[in-house]
Amino acid sequence: MESLGKTVELLCREKGISKEDVVKAVKVGIINAARKAGYKGHLVVKIDEDGKDFGIFQEKTVVEDVKDIDYEISLEEAKELFGDSVKLGDKVLVEIKTEELGRIAAKAAAQVIHEKISEAERKALYDYFKEKVGDIISGTVKEIKRNGDVILDLGRIVGILPKEEQISKEKYRIGDRVRAYIYDVVFDYKRYNRRKPSKIDDYPPPYVILSRTHPKFLKRLMEIEIPEVADGLVEIKAVAREPGIRAKVAVDSKEEYIDPVGACIGVKGSRILPISRELSGEKIEIIRWTDDVAELVARVLSPAKVLQSESYEDENGELRVEVVVPDDQLSLAIGKHGVNARLASKLVGQIVGIDIIKESDFRKLEELEALEEE
Repeated sequence: MESLGKTVELLCREKGISKEDVVKAVKVGIINAARKAGYKGHLVVKIDEDGKDFGIFQEKTVVEDVKDIDYEISLEEAKELFGDSVKLGDKVLVEIKTEELGRIAAKAAAQVIHEKISEAERKALYDYFKEKVGDIISGTVKEIKRNGDVILDLGRIVGILPKEEQISKEKYRIGDRVRAYIYDVVFDYKRYNRRKPSKIDDYPPPYVILSRTHPKFLKRLMEIEIPEVADGLVEIKAVAREPGIRAKVAVDSKEEYIDPVGACIGVKGSRILPISRELSGEKIEIIRWTDDVAELVARVLSPAKVLQSESYEDENGELRVEVVVPDDQLSLAIGKHGVNARLASKLVGQIVGIDIIKESDFRKLEELEALEEE
């Protein structure tokens, strides 16, 4: 059975699955074939280490009087097969001649082996891509679903770029090359996506879930494109995005001689502009990180001029920052459609809440407080 060994080796190489998984599948297939051929009882398959030879056996108990031939063998017959050392109660393996399995049984075995190997291959693909979550991958647009989901060909597996994970201004065509962030890997997309997910029955699982809107997509692009970030000399502390519109990235340097903002932007924007183009023109603002929360909020609200920024605890004991800006800078601090304020809130929102007050209102509050003190 040298061909069996070659088949096992070939499957391991081509499918990228372990020899152990292939051998398990082969054993199940052979047992299924034997049952198809009419053999019952406890069936055992043994395959040598090279996979060049195998045998299938019925495990039987040695008894005085046989009542079930599928599970029992007489002491007399056992001694003929295995020698005089056999005694009552022993378990023996009685070989089934493989040529007796027949063509129908062999076909059944091949089917089970195929199913088990496909299952093992899918599991191997899942494990491989699960370790890639957080990486960036490129694929070719294979299909665009009615609900807007985009199916990408990633080679041995398909990726799904859900509608809500796409930059809104982007339009895709069949054959386009797309880069995206690996967000998750799933077997059941319908269960994963509750909002009327695409019908993807034509594509076998698992599925790689992709995103072009995730903040970590921008972070990974910077880690790839900017050497100081890749080397760990510049650290990305926080990222906030309005996908395709604007983003703010807070960075810090581990070395005093490195300007983290300049390193990320590059000469005349040479480093940040390619990343912006990748994100459909998303304007990326780089901010220097500080542990002073009030100062960080003031920096994050740029390009608005901040007159005062103070942190305090509210009545619930939660940290907030009150920011005062000139009256004519309020709209700039908030940004068009509130983009600037939202990004600031996203960037530091896990730390604090932000209150933006125009200068005239702040002065009135000061006057009222002064009158109350008198």
